[in-house]
Amino acid sequence: MSHIAVDSILPANVYNGLIIDHEATERAELLELKRKHLPALFKILNAHGVADFVELHLLHRHFTLQEGEALVHRALEVPGSEDDVSIYVDIAKAVVCPESIKSSLVPLLWMVSSSGSLVAYEYGLREGAKSLERTMADISSKTWDSFTQEFSVYVHFAGIADIVSLKDRNCINGGEYVVPGMRVLFRVPMEAVDLQPGSGMLESGWKFDAAVEPDASFPECTDGHVTKTRKTSGGTIAHYHETVEDGIDAFNPKEVPLLYTNAMWAAAKSESLWTFSKPITVSA
Repeated sequence: MSHIAVDSILPANVYNGLIIDHEATERAELLELKRKHLPALFKILNAHGVADFVELHLLHRHFTLQEGEALVHRALEVPGSEDDVSIYVDIAKAVVCPESIKSSLVPLLWMVSSSGSLVAYEYGLREGAKSLERTMADISSKTWDSFTQEFSVYVHFAGIADIVSLKDRNCINGGEYVVPGMRVLFRVPMEAVDLQPGSGMLESGWKFDAAVEPDASFPECTDGHVTKTRKTSGGTIAHYHETVEDGIDAFNPKEVPLLYTNAMWAAAKSESLWTFSKPITVSA
């Protein structure tokens, strides 16, 4: 069952063929993805009873993987302080993932393949994703297969298979910060991010609350690429979704509290956290 188990790890060359983040955003805008297609796709999710389990996501990549690598996500609880509340953040890192460890992984994001199946392209660790796995197990294989068929037919016919994917709704949502130098992505809950002048947010994930919007016309943004403004050679302003510095200086402490930043960097650099054998024990 492809929605609760990793049948095979996506080859790096296939992952590297995905559109890079800011280019995927541009293509989504060109095709008017949010206005023309998200409402119809949400109706498909609702019709098959999977809208409480998965949400629509912008299919994209952030890094180039080497052969044998995959992008693996881990959730990290950051204890609060007197001024900051305790939160969970998501950290994704490019790590070596031989086929032998696929049983240690669970699918978190799926894309539609050329054959019409849903294929996992980013993963979580099973030891830290028991609740996700149990929730997804509530979807029968028959339901998942019928949903997959209708969903894939739509995205292929509409010509949007290269920019639409699905994400487990139990996976942490928020603003994404990318550090290419370490090939690490940090996703910080929206309520913990205070965008500062020069920062922007490009939508990359959406959910739909049928009880609030029964006509599926107004999807709610759940994920976004945090961007920084840069001046181009032509004197215009462009938004780039990457952090050029490595280390805690990559984040404006007014935008992301230093408490969270310190913990995220400690986790990203912790070898034990990415060996797939030990629980999360990281302190800032």
